[in-house]
Amino acid sequence: MGASSVSYTNQMHKQFSIFLRILGQFLIYTIIPGVLYLIGVGILSIFGYSEISESVTTLVIDYLTLNIAFIAFRYYSVDVWNEVFKAKIQAKKVLQLIPLSLLTRAPLVVVVIILYLIFGDMITEALDAGVEYQWSVFDGSTLLSSSIGFMSFVIVGPMHEELLYRGVIQRFLRTKYSIRTSIIVSSIIFGLAHIHPGLILSSFVLGLFLGYIYYKWDNLWYAIILHMLINLQPFLLQVMNL
Repeated sequence: MGASSVSYTNQMHKQFSIFLRILGQFLIYTIIPGVLYLIGVGILSIFGYSEISESVTTLVIDYLTLNIAFIAFRYYSVDVWNEVFKAKIQAKKVLQLIPLSLLTRAPLVVVVIILYLIFGDMITEALDAGVEYQWSVFDGSTLLSSSIGFMSFVIVGPMHEELLYRGVIQRFLRTKYSIRTSIIVSSIIFGLAHIHPGLILSSFVLGLFLGYIYYKWDNLWYAIILHMLINLQPFLLQVMNL
């Protein structure tokens, strides 16, 4: 076997090891909360509680995921926790995130227009379905169900997603690749994790902004706050009946 073949084999092994590491991190943050939720549902069913709404299910799983993330960071990865939250939060930067949360829609609009020119109505139908699916958390018939959707979509969800995709995955990729590659790859994973075809593109674009903010300002809280502000937008539109 030549030197070039050995080098290629070693490179492939390295890339595969990185893939397995990221896959393991992703599965820990997704499977464990699901298992804990199923155990809880099983216990409740014993006592006659069998019907749980979708909004409650989403909030509970988000809450479990957030707690697992906090436990993993605080007690098993203290050095990582100190690194991703090492910079102090500045009010000036937080205020800058407000207009930025609106600007994140601009590049997505450009991309959608380009894709529309190529694929026609197929792309807009997929995106519309994604938006309808994502905003459905605010369509509850009661104040309670809407409040649960708000907690899940605007508060808890952004926190555990940023801990995983930026605090764990992007940070890990940064030790192996350039900052540009780490942001792009973590954003691709973030987009694909949203599963719904109509959400993958918008989530990818959102991930690019979040990854850059985390890198630029060196504190994961800024990415979390920006994520919350972006997710807050559909809630405000719903309140204003737009």
